[in-house]
Amino acid sequence: MPWAYEGKVRTMEYKTLRYPGHAAIMRPIREMGLLSVEPVKMKGTEIVPRDAFIAAVSPQLTKPNGRDLVALRVEVQGRTGRRVAWQLLDYFDEATGISAMMRTTGYSLAITGVMQVDGRVRSAGVYTSDEAVPFQAYVDELKRRGVEIREVR
Repeated sequence: MPWAYEGKVRTMEYKTLRYPGHAAIMRPIREMGLLSVEPVKMKGTEIVPRDAFIAAVSPQLTKPNGRDLVALRVEVQGRTGRRVAWQLLDYFDEATGISAMMRTTGYSLAITGVMQVDGRVRSAGVYTSDEAVPFQAYVDELKRRGVEIREVR
C-alpha cells in the first residue's frame, strides 16, 4: 500500500500489538538473520532460514488452550478534515476451536479465492488487494462467517 498510495497519502502508519516481551524476543531473532528469506547453503543444500526457523519453533509455540483475539482499527482523515474509522474485534471461537487469528486471516483468504472464482475480483491487469477486492462484498462475506467490521465515528 505505501507504494500504491505514494504521493496520494501524506501519512500512513501500521502498528501491531503483540504480547508483552514480543519485541525483545523477536529483535535478536531477526538480527541473527533467522527470518531471512534469502537462501543459504547448509551441508551442501540451500535452505531458507525463515522456513527452517519456523519448522524448528512451531511445536513449542502451539498453545492448545490458547484463547486469542484480533483487534483492528483503520482510521482515515481526508483533506477536509472529515474522519472515518472501521474496527474489527474477533475472538477465539470456542465452538469450533478456531483462533481469532486463523478466522481473520484464513476467512479473508478463502473469501478472496471464492471472489476470484465467481468473478467479483478484478482479474485483468495488476492490482493491489484493496483495488481488486470489492470492499462491501468482502465485509459482508466476513460478517456471514461471524467476523464483523464496523464503521465507527
